[in-house]
Amino acid sequence: MTSPPGNRPRTSIWIQLPRLVVLLSLLVVTAVLMLPVLDDFVARSESEELAQETENLLDRVSSKGPASREASAPDWLLKVRESGPGLASWTSVGGCGVSGATATGGGFKWVGRGVTGGLVDVQMMASRNTYLDGSNSLSFSTRLATNLGYKWSVAATMPFLYNVETVDAFGVDHEAHLPGFGDLSLEATRKLGITNAYSLTLAFTAPLGAHDAVRKGVILPQRQQLGSGVMGLSLTTEYTMDFDWGLMIFGGTLGYGGWENSVGDFRAPSASGYMHLGYLLGPLVPSAGVTFTGRFMSDRERNVEVMTPPEMFTISPTLGLEWSSDYIAVMISASSPFSFQRMDSWTVGLGVQTSWF
Repeated sequence: MTSPPGNRPRTSIWIQLPRLVVLLSLLVVTAVLMLPVLDDFVARSESEELAQETENLLDRVSSKGPASREASAPDWLLKVRESGPGLASWTSVGGCGVSGATATGGGFKWVGRGVTGGLVDVQMMASRNTYLDGSNSLSFSTRLATNLGYKWSVAATMPFLYNVETVDAFGVDHEAHLPGFGDLSLEATRKLGITNAYSLTLAFTAPLGAHDAVRKGVILPQRQQLGSGVMGLSLTTEYTMDFDWGLMIFGGTLGYGGWENSVGDFRAPSASGYMHLGYLLGPLVPSAGVTFTGRFMSDRERNVEVMTPPEMFTISPTLGLEWSSDYIAVMISASSPFSFQRMDSWTVGLGVQTSWF
């Protein structure tokens, strides 16, 4: 005899995992296995291009023959030329902006020089997200990162949130306040290429924040909860181009927000692509960027879909201004995501970055 739908026993949570988890797991394993091959390919391509540019520059230095070229060329060019394509080096590894271009809390991104060089790199971001219906969320995010050699780095990010939401409790509107820590994010980054212009980052989200908070007898909406209640996963690839005037950053992310949690909330898997541009003006770096995000399905709240198809694709332009010294960097940013249907919210942020020990 078949049990009614409401009385069916709950299946193990691992059996309920969608196929996307398997696909992302295979993608992660493949990426890890291909890292040495990809790194070698990128390094060879960059070194061959650098060697060709060096030869062209030497030809322009003097046209009076090899002896005159060797005498007229700068010492660093001769060293690069003598080392050959396999051992070519650059005087400033990472370029003018690569070392400081890291992600941080609040949806913003450091684009300028940043501050690195210590044992522990520290980023702190305070942001306020305001929804059009009057609800808002304050976030204070701290990110600690350290390098494991020349190519690897690891980081942990812990946000503290203060959410304010108007809830309907039995026909009466109440303003609900929910402070507390959010979900912990752990990430590992592998840099690729001889100038570390490419990177691949794998991030896990540990469900430490409350996902089922209740105010006035009502479970708060998903967006106002401190956490997701389930583990999340994302894979990000990024490429940085350095120019005399500044830099450009291109990247893409595959994100999996986890399966359905215990109260019926579900964050849909997504894919996003972004581009940021920073212009160097002495210690100042004004920046602009845009992120395109598409969801593969609708988010669900209490097992009910809460997004229409036009809302499943969003565009988020960002403006920022950074200032940096040898010891500290400061950033102010603003962003406003919107879909084909409406603008959902706007966010402002203030970040500080330094390096310890």
